[in-house]
Amino acid sequence: MTHLYKVKTQLTGSNFTALLKKKHTNKYRVSKNTGISYPTLSNWEANRQWPRDDTAEAVGRFLGLIADNDRIIELEKQRAEINAELGRLR
Repeated sequence: MTHLYKVKTQLTGSNFTALLKKKHTNKYRVSKNTGISYPTLSNWEANRQWPRDDTAEAVGRFLGLIADNDRIIELEKQRAEINAELGRLR
């Protein structure tokens, strides 16, 4: 995802702490609602681990950083790239 890097930066370090406060939630609630472990979220907050694309997307959706329209647009781009590659390979 092209915009996923920006989401990941919001989910690490002091940015993550501030985002949780802004959204009036905590790591426990994020963990329970996304299925991502509390220790993983703590590692993001302490800058010991960088979010993977799938986990960043799940948390980004839960916290309202990623809208469904963004996902649709990104999937359309990926489909166009795949179709172009398939055309090249045929």
